[in-house]
Amino acid sequence: MMTTRRTRIVCISDTHNQTPQLPAGHILIHAGDLTNQGTYSELQKAVDWIKKAQFQIKIVVCGNHDVTCDVPFYQMYGGYFHNKRREDPQRCLDLLRSHPSIVFLNHEATQVRINHADGLVSLLKVFGSPYSPAHGFWAFGYSPETAPQLWDQIPLDSDIVVTHTPAKFHCDECGKRGTAGCEILREALWRVRPRLFVCGHIHEAYGVEAVTWDLSSPNLRYKEQSVRRWADPDPGSKKQFTVDLSSRAKSLALRNDGSTGNLIPPTQLSRLRGVGVDGTAEDASTDQQDGPGSLPNVPSPPTPPFPDFEKAQTPAPSTIHSPNVKHLGTGGQGGPASSSRSDQEAISGREGRVETCMVNAAYMGSNWPHRGGKKFHKPVVIDLDLPVVDEKEIDPKARDEVD
Repeated sequence: MMTTRRTRIVCISDTHNQTPQLPAGHILIHAGDLTNQGTYSELQKAVDWIKKAQFQIKIVVCGNHDVTCDVPFYQMYGGYFHNKRREDPQRCLDLLRSHPSIVFLNHEATQVRINHADGLVSLLKVFGSPYSPAHGFWAFGYSPETAPQLWDQIPLDSDIVVTHTPAKFHCDECGKRGTAGCEILREALWRVRPRLFVCGHIHEAYGVEAVTWDLSSPNLRYKEQSVRRWADPDPGSKKQFTVDLSSRAKSLALRNDGSTGNLIPPTQLSRLRGVGVDGTAEDASTDQQDGPGSLPNVPSPPTPPFPDFEKAQTPAPSTIHSPNVKHLGTGGQGGPASSSRSDQEAISGREGRVETCMVNAAYMGSNWPHRGGKKFHKPVVIDLDLPVVDEKEIDPKARDEVD
């Protein structure tokens, strides 16, 4: 039986220059839009706030408002935002990478480490990206045509995925546009099936869902079996919004063991995918040249050391009958006919990845021009069971990556 430890993850996004008080936790995730217009002074304020937060790991991605951090975009359009005083994009990016407790991810993956109080260790692969579908004149936008290339770069063995944009149909309800999330990202999440997906961007779509993926049909992919959704039971109070998906929650515990199976080498994908269905292995290459409208080609950096963490408070367990849990029934989205890539690469040996917790953690609850005043949500607290190993059992190569 797999040994696990309860791990608390605090999720927030779209703070837009706000620096709210954060609940205690092991991991902090910020899903973008730290600022309004990405100036160095705005970013400095956000970094100072995050630096002081007491977490072992602080995962940060940018969003469409953090314009200086999209270098090609800012080189072309920076004067539109900062006409009188142009910022230095590299200086802004260096700022986000300047503190050892902050794991800044710019469309890339890295491994992180959680040290538990009993000396055991959790190792997690985290992918983070600032991109969102192009809408208006903002940074990190992508067109529908480039979405498959973009989201195919999420590693299949990712435990946590953080993107600024929501996925289609999940915490993406926008009053003006209906569902504003990305369908191609939803399809990528079906393939990866991480334990946790965190986003923001659509302020009014704040909330938590647990998606049960349907892996039963040999002829359909991208299908969902059911969705359950949590709302803050007392949004007007100071009580933290906690969703317990650990074993303490019993019937509500997240069904995802993080299994990776035997991931198939790229050299074998051309045979498995079949030309004309998913392309060749060469077509799947993620090496791109940076430039306007292209994707960044950045190496995964080693994870910096993290400070000690004070043990998180234990929440009251949820039950299947909790009033803040809404069961939304069956999701019938199904994609095109199954391909060898779908069957062999995404499912085989990875059947334990049944559910994904999806969080839209937008802190800002209103939209510009904030008629009636700005409104705010709470940070979202997620409790999950994560597998642990003894320090002595960690592979030396893995230890080098996280030390």
